[in-house]
Amino acid sequence: MIGDVPGATNVPGGAGVPAGLVGIGVDAVDVDRFRQVLARRPQMAGRLFTGAEQEDAARSPDAAPRLAARFAAKEAVMKALGSGIGSFALHDVEVVRAPGTGPEAGAPSLVLRHGAAALARRRQVGRWHVSLTHTRRLAVAMVVAEAVRPTARAEHGPASAGQGAGTAAGSTVP
Repeated sequence: MIGDVPGATNVPGGAGVPAGLVGIGVDAVDVDRFRQVLARRPQMAGRLFTGAEQEDAARSPDAAPRLAARFAAKEAVMKALGSGIGSFALHDVEVVRAPGTGPEAGAPSLVLRHGAAALARRRQVGRWHVSLTHTRRLAVAMVVAEAVRPTARAEHGPASAGQGAGTAAGSTVP
């Protein structure tokens, strides 16, 4: 669990071995068009993004490309899970950045909650890989959902409350 959110996990370095590919999702967002949508409907940001995502994007002089990349990641997660719009709330997928100052600092990872976590569990996703990029005009996200077979340590450890994170290096959820 992360913070006070039941069903949310983000377990870097969890135990498990790769068991196969569940799905791949890619999405691209026109940054100018996304900026216009947010300007016309300011409440939309609160429906699509967590407070932490909005705060992270606000650190940039232009938040629109960062938010567009996160939106693309949420759509790519749906595609990787083989589902479409409406299968879970976009707010249920959060893009987080690795803290620190080392080589992994700032690397994106995913936290799934509620409906998104339940769907990932049903699809047996245990590891996520995510890559984001953007220019002033285009934001792109690629997501890979991977099944992970628990190792002996994970089989006897505490059960995970939900599906969680992955970084470009690939974190697991026990």
